[in-house]
Amino acid sequence: MDEEFLEEGTKLVTWVKAVVQDKREEYVLDARLEGCPINEISNVFSIALVCLESEPSKRPTMSEVVKMLEQIKSEKVVKDY
Repeated sequence: MDEEFLEEGTKLVTWVKAVVQDKREEYVLDARLEGCPINEISNVFSIALVCLESEPSKRPTMSEVVKMLEQIKSEKVVKDY
C-alpha cells in the first residue's frame, strides 16, 4: 500500500487520482488482479476517473459506463484470438 494513503486526512478519491496520474495503478489493485494486462487495468481506471468527476454533468450514466466496460471486454476477446 502506498504510504501517502496512510497520511491522516487523505481522501480516497484524491489519492486514487494521484496514483493514476503518476501511472502507479498497482498500488490500488487487488492482489487477485496481478497478471491482468496493464492496458486493460488502465482503461478501467480511466473510466473510474470519469465517474469521479466533481461536476455531476460530466459523469457518464451507468449505461455509458457499461458500454465502455463492454468495449474493453470486446477488445480483450479480439486480442485473445
